[in-house]
Amino acid sequence: MEPSPGGPEAIRLAAGGSAAGSGVVGSTADASLPVAASVSASALLPRKRHATDSDGLTEAVQDDIDTILGLCGVAKEMPESIVHKGKPYNIQEAGYMGRTRSSAWSFLQVYKEKPDAKDATVICLICHRLGSRSQLLLAQSNVTNAIKHFQNLGRGNTPSLSQLVHARATMFISKNVSGGNRLNRGTSEKPMDNFVVPKADKRTYHLDFVLMQVMSLSPHAIATNEYMRKFLSNVASYNPPSPNTVTHHLAELYSFVAAAIRGQLKHAKDLYSGLPFLHLVADLWTEGHTKTSFGSVVLRYVNPAAGDMEELHLGVSLFVGRHTHGNISKWLLGRLLYFGLDQADIASTTTDSGSNIRKALRCLPYPWNPCVAHSLHNAVIYALGAVSERPQRTEAGNGEEEHQPERSKNPSARALVAKGRKLMGHFNHSERSVAIYKDANVPHDGPCRLLITDVPTRWSSTYISMARMYTCYSRLAVFFSSSEVGAGARKRQLTSSEWDRLRQVMGVLKGIFEVSTRSQSATQPVSHLLSLLVSLRRVLHDERFFVPARAGLPLAVGNKAIETYIDEHNTAPVIVVDNYLYPAEYLYVDPAPGDEPLCDDAATALRVLRKQLDDRLFNKEDNSRHILGSDSVIMACKLSPGGSRKMQTLARLTGSIDPNSKAVWLLKDLCDRMISPTQPASIRPTSTTTTAATKAMRRARTCLVESSDDDETQTHDQRNSAEVSHADAAKAELDAFLQLVDGNKKMDALEFWRNQNSKFPLLTLVAFSVLGAVGTLAAAERAFSTAGNIMTPNRSAISSQHLEMHCLIRGNAHLLPTPLGKVPVLSAVDENKLRSEMPLAGRRQVPGDADNMSSADDVPVGCML
Repeated sequence: MEPSPGGPEAIRLAAGGSAAGSGVVGSTADASLPVAASVSASALLPRKRHATDSDGLTEAVQDDIDTILGLCGVAKEMPESIVHKGKPYNIQEAGYMGRTRSSAWSFLQVYKEKPDAKDATVICLICHRLGSRSQLLLAQSNVTNAIKHFQNLGRGNTPSLSQLVHARATMFISKNVSGGNRLNRGTSEKPMDNFVVPKADKRTYHLDFVLMQVMSLSPHAIATNEYMRKFLSNVASYNPPSPNTVTHHLAELYSFVAAAIRGQLKHAKDLYSGLPFLHLVADLWTEGHTKTSFGSVVLRYVNPAAGDMEELHLGVSLFVGRHTHGNISKWLLGRLLYFGLDQADIASTTTDSGSNIRKALRCLPYPWNPCVAHSLHNAVIYALGAVSERPQRTEAGNGEEEHQPERSKNPSARALVAKGRKLMGHFNHSERSVAIYKDANVPHDGPCRLLITDVPTRWSSTYISMARMYTCYSRLAVFFSSSEVGAGARKRQLTSSEWDRLRQVMGVLKGIFEVSTRSQSATQPVSHLLSLLVSLRRVLHDERFFVPARAGLPLAVGNKAIETYIDEHNTAPVIVVDNYLYPAEYLYVDPAPGDEPLCDDAATALRVLRKQLDDRLFNKEDNSRHILGSDSVIMACKLSPGGSRKMQTLARLTGSIDPNSKAVWLLKDLCDRMISPTQPASIRPTSTTTTAATKAMRRARTCLVESSDDDETQTHDQRNSAEVSHADAAKAELDAFLQLVDGNKKMDALEFWRNQNSKFPLLTLVAFSVLGAVGTLAAAERAFSTAGNIMTPNRSAISSQHLEMHCLIRGNAHLLPTPLGKVPVLSAVDENKLRSEMPLAGRRQVPGDADNMSSADDVPVGCML
């Protein structure tokens, strides 16, 4: 007995099942009956079944025309003629192929007005067998409309017999193409997912693909790459979008992220009750390939709802015009306005010491902080013998050029650093030497480590290069002892005296390296940085220095081995250099009889460092060059556990005025700005238990620990104050807080205020508003690094708009929803509006600002891609 055309048995067969034991419940003959739940999603497509399948079939089952048509029931008689628009069409004999060769004709009955007529009318055999009539006109006997008919009916959301049979017919047509449009073939170049995957899902895949491009720094053209398409079609049955679609989805992601940033900032602004809470990091960068200028803005603040540090990147945007302080101010205010901010929301700014950008931000009505890492880097450069400019040449009386006297403060150290750079350069240009170096047999040494090239413009690069060279001493000694090394390479070898000078200079720079590295944290408050600077100044002015002993094999390699060794030998003086443990010793700056002194290179570098840091960070004659002269810094330190004592200590060490009284006055003035009755969100106190490392471990890890320990203090109970207004209540809480003895010196500032929220709810809000202050430009430099990796020499034609979109999305990808299909659709009109409203998209900072622009500023930068 044959199954009815629309029954469940036929539906199961259409889905690829067998006739026996189907287990499908129901017996209706409706062709639109949904497939039973027992039919899996994978059964919607035909497949080959082998002996390992559960149904026990041993022969492969493949679709053919008769099998597909047989799923619709028995064949029905076709009419001899039909009428279309009042004209009769006569049936044509089987096998008619029309103007194109396609297997689709096998599922159609063709009718023509005349045998030689070009147009044809067809009836779908599948629909005819299922009891419906689908009559189509094929102009010029083009079968495309018929193929679309199969695809459309096979794309239904609710599986039915009609949908499944049309889907299998579509798959058959796509796999049996002997001509026609190649894009309709079901091959690896174009799998037929267009009728299986809904169109809405494709957008989600495209958005994921565009986000992958952004996060992997890939060019837009990767979507059209032949090998990328082949890989994706074989693995994921997915074709990436065209470049125009890529840029459209890029604009959608940018629009969503920008809106999310605005919403997050607005929410925080409402919670902060009128207090300035944003701490801004800004810098300018000139791209090396096109000489185009860009600016980066990063905002940091403490989320008042959770008490955690947040960092928002506003992207790397085009900067038009000369780098005057007026242009910089207008550009910066334009960036803030684009994200719904105004000047009253900014609590502090941080830049490097460049004169123009420094002047621009100091003219704005909020505190300015110098970049500590930048100041430390410049101090190291001078300590190692660099000068501000090249020596001038003058002509002597005999007509020959005469050099002025050496202006370097440390020429011997400069020569030592130069020789080390030449050694790095040799390995960078000699593959043969690298091979000999890697193959060197060094007993009891760790894995082979390559040398690191010193980049003079990169923070801490010189120390990192020295430390790596020091840890590679044994391997370098074996390398230079090899008979395969030529005379040219041997000239780069450091002598025993130079190695001894290198380790001592490295010991002097270790404290600078630690402060510079730890100050770049995105989550640590600026009060932590002040504590590091106090420790650094003490170390630099100490009479002795803790430096690595003479170069040799390490005592231990790796964190675990180092901890084990120190536990077993906790009295031995050791020091960690680039994750290698070495014996250490104390050397004296002004040695007494019997003490071993620092070498001249290290002693001179130390004296220059002291003077440079006093001029750049502890200058009591210029508040802009004194860390205690920054209002935002002293307010943050005043509200940090142990901060008052740290400020007193630093003021005493530098001979400055104690800033604690000024900090209290500034905080009370800040409390007066609380205008909204909004209470801060309830913050759940956190409790963390940390195990202190042994003194030997801390001594080995850092040279700053011992100098940062102060005398123990105690804590008194809080004194409650009556609430009069929110501003007065905040000041009352401040007075009560100041009565507490500063004893929680080893507690994180954010953790402290999260725990104190119930006692000082309004003062907690004030503390959060100042604790986000930033001491370095690390966030802006990271943004420029990302922009440089995007705008490579091979991709220097990318438009400034697309560069900004990439940087904004990459820096704030955590704001995107999951799945990406939730990103709102952006119409072409909305996309054009978005692009036109992007600040400085090839335009000037402010209309009519022609006096500060050059004639070249009117030309937009980049092209569309």
